[in-house]
Amino acid sequence: MIRLPRLLNSDGTERCRLNPAHLRLDLTLAPLSTAEMTLPDGSPAVQVRDLIELCDGSGSVGVFRVTETEALPGLSCLVRMEHALATLADSVVPATAFTGSVRDALQTLLDRQSEPRWTLGDVALPEDALVIFTCGCQNLLSALMQLIDLLPDTLMLTFDQTALPWKLHLREMDDADACEGRLRRNLSSVRVITDATDLCTRVYPFGAGQGAERISLTPLTGQDYLDAPDMTAYGCVARTFTAGSIFDSPTLLAVAEKYLQRHSAPAVSVTADAIDLHAATGEAADSFRLGQLCRLALPDHGMTLRGRIVAISHPDAIGQPGRVTLTLSNRQRDTSDEIADLLQEVTASRVMGGRVSDVSTQNRAAGTSASAIEHYFRVEDWAAVLACRVSFDADDGVRVTAIRVDGNPVSASVYASGVFDALPYLQRDDLGLISTGRHTLAIFPDNGAVNSTVTLKVIEKI
Repeated sequence: MIRLPRLLNSDGTERCRLNPAHLRLDLTLAPLSTAEMTLPDGSPAVQVRDLIELCDGSGSVGVFRVTETEALPGLSCLVRMEHALATLADSVVPATAFTGSVRDALQTLLDRQSEPRWTLGDVALPEDALVIFTCGCQNLLSALMQLIDLLPDTLMLTFDQTALPWKLHLREMDDADACEGRLRRNLSSVRVITDATDLCTRVYPFGAGQGAERISLTPLTGQDYLDAPDMTAYGCVARTFTAGSIFDSPTLLAVAEKYLQRHSAPAVSVTADAIDLHAATGEAADSFRLGQLCRLALPDHGMTLRGRIVAISHPDAIGQPGRVTLTLSNRQRDTSDEIADLLQEVTASRVMGGRVSDVSTQNRAAGTSASAIEHYFRVEDWAAVLACRVSFDADDGVRVTAIRVDGNPVSASVYASGVFDALPYLQRDDLGLISTGRHTLAIFPDNGAVNSTVTLKVIEKI
């Protein structure tokens, strides 16, 4: 028996039950899940932005919000919905830069809700797991998903919507086989798609620079490419990428390793038509849930498939309860700017392994266009330097005519606002790593004094 959808009041209490003729659920591991139902003529009125709790054979699948209604007068009303996590998109996060624990980062975002429907629950990461998070002015939902993309992909969002305010949890996915499908038992068909479109077993990565002077792996490894650990299965399939935001060979190597981890085997997607037998058998292995590892036993074909459930579709949860289509995948993330995403992951993993701090120096001095003000600062033997923020303020009537960092000229368009990131201009060694020791910010005013501050954001060694 499937519990009927509950139309809710704004405070989360039940207004009435709905009796749809048809209910489709499309549940996805990466939000947002969606749903669609058909209400017969004479049903209670449903309006856009109404909240409705939906269920499948295992119980509640969450509260959804109505995004669209389509009325066929005298016949029926088609109601389209998306998971109520979408309410976060009603709020805007201003431009934000944050360094701290993942819990604090999530809380900082949720504090921006214009209507506080969501509170933070469990966070399956220790307090000393830090993250550096930046975003522009954008809606809260997109900022939240941008933060989640920085975290290990073994984590998933789960929701408790039994009462307002709802709770948002960040939990670890179980790596043990949690459910099983077998042909002639609870599987009616299985389709396996193996896609080698993005296959890569040898990558030629390049970082910042121009032409032949770009950052490469050669100073670090002696060659400008990196091979996957095992190339025998698919042979040598070479690709290349260029990332102008990578300034040293070790970071380029870390990004290249992650790139090969993602692409050194074909993407495999499994779609299975199944019956959820949990209500009949009571066996946990007969229940299919998002994020679970699922084992598909196909003895007639001499194979066993294993993958994580990333989507569950109920074609008709009312008319055909228990009938589901499962999507299993060996690749969970697919981003439009993949290299930037991988660089964020590398940075995030470094931050989670060290302590982030700011090191600032201030200076005030006078100079001329021929005699620079020299502001010295030091780079110690830190695990990494993430940013080098320079800010300066000239006295009234004084104009800055030029700036150099370690002898490298900075374009006027870069420093025009009085604040810029000097990281690309710092002196580096043969691997592209920022040199330890003294560095120099040289400011050329036309004639007069300038206040300057240099703030290094660094990861300290532990």
